[in-house]
Amino acid sequence: MKLAIIGGNGLIGSTTAFLAAQKGMFEEIKIIGRRKNMLKSHAMDMEHALMPFSKTTVNAADYEDIHDCEVIFITAGAPEREVVSRIEYLKDNIKIVDEIADNINKYNKNGIILIATNPVDVFNYYLYKKLNRDKSKMLGFSANDSLRLRWALSKELNLEFDEISGYCIGEHGEGQVPLMSLVKYQGNLLSIDDEVRMKIKNKLINWFLEFQNLNSRRTSGWTSSVMATEILEAIACDSGKVIECSVILDGELGYSDVSIGMPVSIGKNGIKKIMEPILSKNEQIDLELAVKKIKRQINIIY
Repeated sequence: MKLAIIGGNGLIGSTTAFLAAQKGMFEEIKIIGRRKNMLKSHAMDMEHALMPFSKTTVNAADYEDIHDCEVIFITAGAPEREVVSRIEYLKDNIKIVDEIADNINKYNKNGIILIATNPVDVFNYYLYKKLNRDKSKMLGFSANDSLRLRWALSKELNLEFDEISGYCIGEHGEGQVPLMSLVKYQGNLLSIDDEVRMKIKNKLINWFLEFQNLNSRRTSGWTSSVMATEILEAIACDSGKVIECSVILDGELGYSDVSIGMPVSIGKNGIKKIMEPILSKNEQIDLELAVKKIKRQINIIY
């Protein structure tokens, strides 16, 4: 199996290339981007770094080289800047996504698409329409939301992170819906009172604002790369692992014609199954608001 990473010269793209290559789950990883010298330097460096661990090759490539790639990971986007919400990247990134879509249409007809360009939910839906690809092959990267839910719970309740299971759904952004009614600890449902729920929600929203206020002009590249590699591994190994991704809904939870974060089982052909969690009344209300918000954002580009 071969992987193309568009935006391979950036932090998320290059780090994901290295992590995925280190696991040896792809025969070849092709990194594509505007800075050809940076792509080549990454490939030259990784060739040596990977020799003790893996037979995967990482090569600097052009769009025409993606014809035989079963998976395409899109990380390209406008340079990081201080924003209040990920929606502010919409106008920055639409031209970039359009160019990428045109090249994918030209050179690759069947690959699974995983996009991390923000706003993820909007662009996953936009690409779905523009590429006219089966919705099971369209994944928006939003797994960080669920990871941070588990992080917030472990911090607030002094619990072991690895023993917590739980998901966010909805928007990849401030409209995320943490499913705290379904959180489990050591396999058992965790009772979380209203005060703690509010603290957790605030912790999740404020993390992004605090990160942006640093004005470091970098994305959370290491976290994103770790979680993206987990998704890519589920595809390459056909594991069926359940991971949160933004996916195109067709009646699930009563919604259609929109892409939102959901727990999904992932395998070699993309989405095996969209899991439909049973929501509390408040979670249903929050999800309705998130869906309406995403649809408003989609309408901006049509």
